[in-house]
Amino acid sequence: MAQKEKLKWCPASNVAFDAVQFFDESVQAGFPSPAEDHLDLDLDLNSYLIQHPSATFCVRVEGESMIGAGIQSDDVIMIDRSLDPQKGSIVLAVLDGEFTVKRVDVQDDKLYLLPENPKLKPIEVGEEMSFQVWGVVTFVIHKV
Repeated sequence: MAQKEKLKWCPASNVAFDAVQFFDESVQAGFPSPAEDHLDLDLDLNSYLIQHPSATFCVRVEGESMIGAGIQSDDVIMIDRSLDPQKGSIVLAVLDGEFTVKRVDVQDDKLYLLPENPKLKPIEVGEEMSFQVWGVVTFVIHKV
């Protein structure tokens, strides 16, 4: 059975991202690179993060089932309901009346919800189960 994950809802329309200063230059994550002239632009996080505003909402996740995918407890995930889930998509689903965030997989005509935590087992979604995908996870926002 899916682990119980607590979700806190936040419609994307309620997220007020003001234009944030953006430097259109890559930053080295390895060895330092020489300083160059950097172009100063504005980055509108609404347009960057939200492709379909009327179909997008945010959820705060609690639980450890997706840590291997970079989704940690207390992270905010953005969900786009207008996207069709594909094999390998991370989705917000309702399984037997409970919300869960998992990766979708299909093997031998069977649907599985895969956790990204080696301590947990895949869930085979059987015909007797109530199952619905609420949307596809498009972004994860967490503090460093």
